[in-house]
Amino acid sequence: MLRVIISRSCVFAFLNDATHLTLQPVLGCLVLCRRGCPLLVATHDGSFHADETLACAIISYVFDNTEVIRTRDPQLLETADIVIDVSGLNDDKHFDHHSPAFNLRRPNGINYATAGLMWQKFGLKYLKKITQQYIAFPLRKDINDAVLQGALERIDREVMYAVDLNDNGQLNSYLRETIPVHNDGEQQIMDALNEFYRNTPDIPYLVAMQNLPNVTGEEQDKNFMNTVKYLKSMLINVAINALSTEAGVLKVLALYDGGPLLIMHEKLPWTQAVLSNFDRFTDCKLAIYPDRKRGWRIQSLPYSTAERFKNKLNAPVAWRGLNDKDLDAVTGLNGTIFIHRAGFTGGALEFDTVMEMAKKWLADGEPASD
Repeated sequence: MLRVIISRSCVFAFLNDATHLTLQPVLGCLVLCRRGCPLLVATHDGSFHADETLACAIISYVFDNTEVIRTRDPQLLETADIVIDVSGLNDDKHFDHHSPAFNLRRPNGINYATAGLMWQKFGLKYLKKITQQYIAFPLRKDINDAVLQGALERIDREVMYAVDLNDNGQLNSYLRETIPVHNDGEQQIMDALNEFYRNTPDIPYLVAMQNLPNVTGEEQDKNFMNTVKYLKSMLINVAINALSTEAGVLKVLALYDGGPLLIMHEKLPWTQAVLSNFDRFTDCKLAIYPDRKRGWRIQSLPYSTAERFKNKLNAPVAWRGLNDKDLDAVTGLNGTIFIHRAGFTGGALEFDTVMEMAKKWLADGEPASD
């Protein structure tokens, strides 16, 4: 795979396989070219950001043969098949959310930036390709249209929202519109949360840190491509997890019978199922599932979607922090493994034992206080 970067002052190429190369002059620049017809993507040169690097990561996975131009030269931009984050135009070829006429926003009010735009345009194709290349049977048979749509929306929500809010400088205004502040105390809380968010090492921050001081030209372009390569690898794993999660969530919803126990005989993303469908689990207190290493686990459901680390039903106080025989003695059971000292989870060697633990936990556990 050839990666080509063209800026106003330099040309830089990444060659990942043995490909015949020729040199051709293009508008006064020497450009390394390959035989065939790669998809040519153009974006701006200079400092780079999370939205266009993530967009390039999306495009370069969907299309096996891609090249990237970094420039603001209008003539060079027009040699590309897709122009992102630059040009001031918006049509089937150009995608620039900076233009005055651009007004695309999600139903929840978050404006699109380049990352979200490319995910909206290519996300389903991206996920279908991930399914074919990375999802093995038997899981692949569970990837249906509902799973694909769920994964598409999950990645938009968990990855693209933050990138687009940051690049558009929309975070504060979006919060003001969705969470109105009514007094000085609430404003202080909002300001503190905004300051905390500003210092979190999210994707926009990590990408910004790849722009090194006093680095321009070829070195800047090399940093750009290294960042795209990293984001491409990261997003592939995000997509694999999103597809697996969405397929698992549907299984959890099918298993739950409406009672106090959620019982699973395979490892499933039950916390995501609960948090994204909280009203369906109103009466559920505990989840039971096989442990990855040995035996079975039992765990309290979260108290609410906002307080995920607060337990709906804590383990009995006398059990907490005990292991093995000490826990057996207190519970009157055989084959228990542990109860965490925080009282949110525990385990036993056999399914029947963990079910007995659940009965006692339901009877003697400590409900969360409001």
